[in-house]
Amino acid sequence: MPRRNLIPLALLAVLTVGAVVFAVIGFAGAPTATTISVQNATAATYGSPTGSTSFLMDLVSTLSSGPQSGTLSQEHVVNFIAPDLMRVAPVGTRSKTVIVLHEPAVSCALNAYSAMLQGSAAWTQKNDTYTRTETVAAYSARVPRAVGSTCEPQPVTASGQVYETAIIHSGYLVASRVRIVVPPQTLSNGRTAAHGVETQTMVFIEIGDVLVRSLKA
Repeated sequence: MPRRNLIPLALLAVLTVGAVVFAVIGFAGAPTATTISVQNATAATYGSPTGSTSFLMDLVSTLSSGPQSGTLSQEHVVNFIAPDLMRVAPVGTRSKTVIVLHEPAVSCALNAYSAMLQGSAAWTQKNDTYTRTETVAAYSARVPRAVGSTCEPQPVTASGQVYETAIIHSGYLVASRVRIVVPPQTLSNGRTAAHGVETQTMVFIEIGDVLVRSLKA
């Protein structure tokens, strides 16, 4: 649910001013403390490199195309066994079929999960919860999606907002939520995009051999 970055005596006087300018540019382009916290927590949960840590999580996906259409919702338990096996089991349905993913589908999913919380947009922290908002264009240009045999970002030209939440306990990412809201609009090619809201919520149960409920906020 996988890809589903901006980092930028006259001669002596010029050199001194230039050094100051480059120092200011470097500071302005550096990630904030909250961004580093989210990135480090994401790496702790998914492993570094991504996919080197096993995990068990609950994944809820919802999709709505307007108040008259209702909301489609699916819940799965995702069991990733490092480095390359993922089992996806449905929850709350009569179906007992467990989907088993292998490479390259596993890497695509993991890269998408990780990429959701990357990017240069700054995070705001309140206790153990981090939130931010970015554009659909920026989000879709970063997060890969599986299309046929490829796994890469599928940039979207429609305007809209992506509302992101990350919860961190003891340095681990223990839950995340992405809510994508696209208002009705006319695209540059003349086509009409209907209102749509897509949400993905991930709640981790185990990370490696650590029970998430044992982690302190």
